[in-house]
Amino acid sequence: MQYGLTTAARLSLAALLLAGVSACGGAEEYTVPSKACDREVGKDVLGALLPSGAELREKQSVSDRSFSCQIYVDGLMQFAFTEHSGQRKFDVSAYAKSGRLENFDQLRASDVSDNAVVSHTRSVVMAPCPKAGKNYILNLDLPNTEGDHSDDIERFVRSYLPTGLAAMGC
Repeated sequence: MQYGLTTAARLSLAALLLAGVSACGGAEEYTVPSKACDREVGKDVLGALLPSGAELREKQSVSDRSFSCQIYVDGLMQFAFTEHSGQRKFDVSAYAKSGRLENFDQLRASDVSDNAVVSHTRSVVMAPCPKAGKNYILNLDLPNTEGDHSDDIERFVRSYLPTGLAAMGC
């Protein structure tokens, strides 16, 4: 009888030690930033579009009338947006349906602007840019993501659009 209690105690102790080791040995998670390539973003809306991982890295590109931001998680690009100002007006939905805007899965009109579309992993939005002239375009893509993220994409775009318009001089 004594032997059974000792074995049970040892098994309980071993289970506790294993639980402690696995809790401490988990991979470090990156912290979701409140800026994407130095642009203010809602931390919660950006976090909803990014997968878990250990390392987050950004890459940006800037020119006179465009800005591009790519976010990599563990070395794989997971989130990208490009902004353009001074663009001529065109019907974004018609352009996307014609195939001139690639990678739209389950395309639908978006209510984030009068001229916007969203799909499971992508959105293109056109908005007036009166200060800089012509129009502003935001093109957002989740290039290595599966599933329907259209609602999260629209939440991000609604949150980010005023920042993007201001940053591009609109």
